[in-house]
Amino acid sequence: MWYYDYGKDGDVVLSSRVRLARNIKGLPFPAAADKKGRDEIIEKCVSALTNREDGERAEKVKDMKLKFIDMANMSDVEKQAISECHLISPQLIDGSVRRGLILSSDSRVSIMINEEDHLRIQCMEAGFEIDKCYAAADLIDDFAEEKLDYAFDKDFGYLTCCPTNAGTGLRASVMVHLPGYVLTGKFGELSDTLSQLGLTVRGIYGEGSKGLGNIFQISNQLTLGMTEQDIIDRLKQIVSEVVANERQLRNLLYKNDKFRLEDRVMRSLGTLERAVLMTTDEAMKRLSDLRLGIALGIIEGVKPETVNEITYSILPANIVKNHNTANEFSRDLKRGEIIKSYLK
Repeated sequence: MWYYDYGKDGDVVLSSRVRLARNIKGLPFPAAADKKGRDEIIEKCVSALTNREDGERAEKVKDMKLKFIDMANMSDVEKQAISECHLISPQLIDGSVRRGLILSSDSRVSIMINEEDHLRIQCMEAGFEIDKCYAAADLIDDFAEEKLDYAFDKDFGYLTCCPTNAGTGLRASVMVHLPGYVLTGKFGELSDTLSQLGLTVRGIYGEGSKGLGNIFQISNQLTLGMTEQDIIDRLKQIVSEVVANERQLRNLLYKNDKFRLEDRVMRSLGTLERAVLMTTDEAMKRLSDLRLGIALGIIEGVKPETVNEITYSILPANIVKNHNTANEFSRDLKRGEIIKSYLK
């Protein structure tokens, strides 16, 4: 999968994402729609996005190999597993109403239907690739708009269910590994600074989640009063500074306390290689140390792509889905086995 890859600036930026929120003019938001209305939303969106007409834009979208998935046909575990991999939001898991997903063959494009808005177009890449994500999302957006009459206001831009998304409807974000900020006690300062600059820092699964393994999401807060390109450029500029500072903080940690940092990293590697039982929290903490050790050259012989693959393979729902584990104990046992199999 693409999220196993080690992309540009992958020592700090694990992945990039651009999401566009769109709604069809004249149709109620999914939360206010009845069953017939939600079925109509799905029908219109699927028809618009899987149309096989001719044209350069249509051919580019066709190359993405988009496939519609009715969420009602997925088990709860399957839904949770792809949510853990950031392909859908937790809200799309809710099976009380009909929801849909259009997914590309490589999972880089994930389009949610009947989430909070009619359409949530998501494009994702490994590493610091916001421009590439935006180009793909913009292409799909333009293609869909040829057939769908979007809800748009000349003063407020694209209309969305939540007012905080109105305007461009664009959320651009990066998933970053920030042990330097955390271990030096500067993470709170970073969070405050980014907030003042119109960005927000959240946990690994967005709002309300925690930063497992020192992994966080940085995204724009403002969607109104700026162009889409302005939002992208601003995020890129600020995140580039965060990346540079994170590297400096890591190097400073290593310079000032070389042996303790090496001990921390090697103890985590030893635990990952030998532990029989491993909780999610401990695994993510140890993998964070492993990432840091690889980036600083303390650990050789373990590829960062391997760490990325381990990270997603050991998440709870993915273990249940792939290994049919029955309870938390068996998941912790299987997690230990999976990690050892990668590091042996």
